[in-house]
Amino acid sequence: MTASITTEPITTEPDTTEPNTTEVGAAAPVAAPSDLTASVLRAVPRESSPFWFPGWRDTEAALLDAVFSARASYGGPTTGVRDVVATWRTHRQGRTDDLSAFAACDGDGLADLLGNRQRVPGNRTTKAAAVVAAAAALTEAGVRSAADVTDTEALRRAVVDVPGLGERTWLCFLGALGVVTDDAEALVASFLREVTGSTDDLDTAAVDDLLGAIAGELAVDVPTVRHALWRHQRVVTGRRSPAPPPVA
Repeated sequence: MTASITTEPITTEPDTTEPNTTEVGAAAPVAAPSDLTASVLRAVPRESSPFWFPGWRDTEAALLDAVFSARASYGGPTTGVRDVVATWRTHRQGRTDDLSAFAACDGDGLADLLGNRQRVPGNRTTKAAAVVAAAAALTEAGVRSAADVTDTEALRRAVVDVPGLGERTWLCFLGALGVVTDDAEALVASFLREVTGSTDDLDTAAVDDLLGAIAGELAVDVPTVRHALWRHQRVVTGRRSPAPPPVA
């Protein structure tokens, strides 16, 4: 069975490239990174980590990411989860931010379209079918676009009640959209404490200051740094991996 899906053109995919902060014709400044930034890059190398982008700003991509990244290799810009997102966006002819688009699919049709028949934890159904079910539940709860997504119990239940999904799926959906939850903030703060060797707690202001300093040195925006560190620490805590290397 194939998916029957509306394909109205939307806007183009958001730019996830690093901003150019050097004037045209001027030589780029060369400076050694601080101990903090160097240690961050040892833990989450930009040349090999798939997480150095600011996340998604639309609900369709974020939901696909949250479901398909469970117990799977994340992949690079053209493989794994991001390939699933790219395939869907190509089908939708651009940027996607309307969860009701999934309502026109069935699980088999969406799996065929995405070329991915991975199954959710517990093997209850395909991840594609879980995306359709979660999108339907979120739409019923009042979500249409990213502007409607907030960290509420009603929306959380819409996701976690889908067989095979759960709390980590919900938190990943929020994080991929850039919604800064207490859980996400705690993960980033724990990474920064470990990477600096600090024994003190970091409040929101301290975390924001450190992220801003790292972003400034790397010439990227703060959401990109936050997303990279949150994703890394999410994997670390999920797999019980060693802590990142401390600052020398």
